[in-house]
Amino acid sequence: MKERNIQFEIVSESEAIAFMESNNYYFKLASFRKNFPKLNGKYLNLDFAYLQDLAAIDANLRRYLSDVSLAVEHGLKVKILDLITKNKNEDGYSIVQEFRNEKPKSYGRVLSYLKANSYSRDLYKKHHKEPAIWVFLEVAPFGDLSQFIEFYYKKYPSRPLKVIINNMRFAKNIRNAAAHSNPILVNLFTTEDFLPHPTQAVVSEANLMSIDPKLLTDMKVHDLVALFYLNKLLTSDAARNHFYEHGQMVLTRFNRHSNYYETLPSINQFKAILSNIVDYQLTN
Repeated sequence: MKERNIQFEIVSESEAIAFMESNNYYFKLASFRKNFPKLNGKYLNLDFAYLQDLAAIDANLRRYLSDVSLAVEHGLKVKILDLITKNKNEDGYSIVQEFRNEKPKSYGRVLSYLKANSYSRDLYKKHHKEPAIWVFLEVAPFGDLSQFIEFYYKKYPSRPLKVIINNMRFAKNIRNAAAHSNPILVNLFTTEDFLPHPTQAVVSEANLMSIDPKLLTDMKVHDLVALFYLNKLLTSDAARNHFYEHGQMVLTRFNRHSNYYETLPSINQFKAILSNIVDYQLTN
């Protein structure tokens, strides 16, 4: 870090070492340096404290996005089960076997997960030979849930499901990043995460959030819009009020040391977008 002109004025070298020994590790912490300008391989005006602060903000943001993703996942299961329950052509069993024939790998993953989960062994023993849809989806991970919804849509096309499918695969990107602790606040508005052709559905949804469509060329922004649009569609008013309040806490944490990032347009732009997204949860 010192060779790259990262300073230790706000946080001393000994404090930085102690932090990396017990709170974070070099590879993840150092990834946030990509937000800062450098000249001839040397960073300009970058103190270790800035990286430390960004890592903390990012952890708060990931926890927030993980909570939203879990709510969306639950909402997707509620929606698809409601559609199947009200479908007079389905008994809740045959659709699972059709999915097994269509997507054997996905079906196998769900059953393997059901078998391996210590808390679901009773469900596996009772239902593994012919699982009902409400058992199958109870343990289906997000990826396999997405595959099932797409499969169901092909059999029973509908406008509500089309909207969900148009957003689901992008929302999954955010869910996976949050679940696997991948940093969010890196490579913002750069060629690394550049999306040349944002989907028309997400462009329309971004307009509802007062987000400039030009900013959707950033993959993370694009996928965040998809996630929070699904959240608006699939969760309750109480849940969205909670996510609004939680989001305000994340934004407050962004601003604790806002002077660190005064010269970083990428961080300030992302913060403004996140603010619009959080506010959108309370709009009618």
